[in-house]
Amino acid sequence: MLSLISLGGTISMRNLGEGAIPSLNADDLTSSFKDINAITFSNISSPNITFSMLIEVLNLAKEEIKKGSRAVIITQGTDTLEESSFFCNLFWDLDEPLIFTGAMKNPSELGSDYLANISNAITLANSELARGLGVLCVLNDSVHSAQFIHKSNSFSLETFTSFNRGLVGEIKEGKFYLFNNNYKRLKLKPLKEITKKVALLKMCLDFDNDMLEYALNNYDGLVISGYGAGHVMARAMPIIQKANIPIIMTSRCESGKVGLRTYAYVGAEVDLIKNGVIMSEYLSDVKARALMVALLSLNISNIQDIIDNKLF
Repeated sequence: MLSLISLGGTISMRNLGEGAIPSLNADDLTSSFKDINAITFSNISSPNITFSMLIEVLNLAKEEIKKGSRAVIITQGTDTLEESSFFCNLFWDLDEPLIFTGAMKNPSELGSDYLANISNAITLANSELARGLGVLCVLNDSVHSAQFIHKSNSFSLETFTSFNRGLVGEIKEGKFYLFNNNYKRLKLKPLKEITKKVALLKMCLDFDNDMLEYALNNYDGLVISGYGAGHVMARAMPIIQKANIPIIMTSRCESGKVGLRTYAYVGAEVDLIKNGVIMSEYLSDVKARALMVALLSLNISNIQDIIDNKLF
């Protein structure tokens, strides 16, 4: 037996007039398949998913495994799928696969990908090769690790990519082909509740320092999506130097890593490191925020060591 937990999203929507809205539940999504325990957790668009909801989903998924499910499939909207799957991957300590999927075209559109993606998720769930790989995401025949998946286009069926690392594998002719399982995973102890909040600021031309000061004074942590290889304006440094919360520096670029020793001007990586800023390596801004929320809520402070050792 497999289990499917539906959170909502485009995969559960239909166009009933002005546009697509949540309309289908887990039973609807699995009606074409056999031996699926269908569970409707919610029916919302993915921008409305919260970390607290994901903790509930994780607990529910683990209960399904205890009841005998070989794997659990989670369907949700693609807008935040990379963050949801990444967050769950931090806490999924079972060998049984936890698989995220969704759709770029809702079921009432011509050429909708929803059935193909669910079918591929089932194929992946039934494969022994998927065991022990952590949380996986399957869309458009491609299998991604939750650590590296990224949505790169607002409408294209080929939107999902795994920058810098490549695919875990792909589904072809009803079979999972494994390409890459050579990556480390962080396994945190279970999180009961979210107790910390983390801000995310994206650097842009002539950035307003008022926003930076507000974030540093009103949040428990801060992620900066920096210029280029992870930089800020020189005028931001006096504010950063006075920060009493952890700061992670990421790059606003969609691929590549932040710098560590290339640039030494005021506001560049060498200066930031000297002033205690945590460098994200390859970790994206939204995933860095999810990681910091989890770590701070668990009262874990050695964030730089974790990023360095887990090769995000």
